[in-house]
Amino acid sequence: MTGLDIALLVVTALVAISGYVEGFVLGACATIGLLAGAAVGVYGVPRVLDNFAPSVQVSFAALVLVVILASIGRTIGAVLGAKLRNKISWNPAKFVDALGGAVLAAVSVMVVAWVLGVAVSGARIPSVTTAVRSSEVLARVDKALPAGADRALQAFNSVVNTDLFPRFLDPFVPERIREVQPPDGGVSRLPAVRESYDRIAKVTGMASCGQGIEGSGFVYAKQRVMTNAHVVAGVRNPTVEVDGKAYDATVVVFDPSVDVAVLYVPKLPAERFLVLDESGKADDAAVVLGYPENGPFDAEPARIRSEERLRGPDIYGDRTVTRMAFPIWASVRPGNSGGPLISPKGTVYGVVFAASVEDDRTGYALTAEQVAPAAAAGIKTTEAVSTRSCT
Repeated sequence: MTGLDIALLVVTALVAISGYVEGFVLGACATIGLLAGAAVGVYGVPRVLDNFAPSVQVSFAALVLVVILASIGRTIGAVLGAKLRNKISWNPAKFVDALGGAVLAAVSVMVVAWVLGVAVSGARIPSVTTAVRSSEVLARVDKALPAGADRALQAFNSVVNTDLFPRFLDPFVPERIREVQPPDGGVSRLPAVRESYDRIAKVTGMASCGQGIEGSGFVYAKQRVMTNAHVVAGVRNPTVEVDGKAYDATVVVFDPSVDVAVLYVPKLPAERFLVLDESGKADDAAVVLGYPENGPFDAEPARIRSEERLRGPDIYGDRTVTRMAFPIWASVRPGNSGGPLISPKGTVYGVVFAASVEDDRTGYALTAEQVAPAAAAGIKTTEAVSTRSCT
């Protein structure tokens, strides 16, 4: 049990005592006010802060606004509830009222803590995120609630997020970050690795929600580029830039569950291709190639920490999926999404798709085995598919 768990239990106990004194009728009104205020915050705050760039400051502002609105709602509800409670005169009813008030108060605190916890779990807030993801109390509350309850918080969660990667883990599951030797900077200078540089793509476009997108990808077959589904979500006409030249592309495979997409680029010259390599394993040296933050080409030394089955939401938060992925020691930034994890032989160990919210030195890549079915499907078709909506 963590320090956060102990603090939550203490606060819950104190609020339960307060609820016993207040009673069920007053507590019910206060709880309704609390939840109503929190709901106004959860659904209203994104409208206020959505235009701000993701940052720790925006995350804290969103959380504070929700707490303030919830507190105001509870105060208003308590005032109204006190007037109703004063009308109860039968003593046995008063005891039941008090007991019910204690239970209701405790439950309301846990629900609000869960709402804030879900939001924080996907944000990169030093120390706080790790404590929340490791909370046994919040994990039990999450299990007690209906499956998929956190999907109702998606807009609020997006505002609290401090980066542009979709959530990739269940909210109260701590990341398993295995310690390994630091990356070998010399790998990026190997001839086989350098030969892959001109097969790396920058993927850009305008999504249906009016948001510009950018990410990375790589040429893996004739006129085919692989990237992440979240990079091209909601984009009808992406542009692919390879070796300094831009080409129109069509999305022919779009898998929001795995978070992989394949682009058909008809005018892309048929030259060398990068080959998927399923031999990657823990401790292997590698390089992350791509265009982080829509900037110039970058080669980031990496090392595979382990291979994990990651259980979490798809890119839209619609359902829970399991992905085979490598946690890697590397600095992964927005824009690296869809870029390859390159082996010393110049083959592709995996596809970068996320960054850790607990450790700045850790990113995540889908394994070559995980993306192989999409790669095979992409070679067989030139028909455009729906990319649904923005994430």
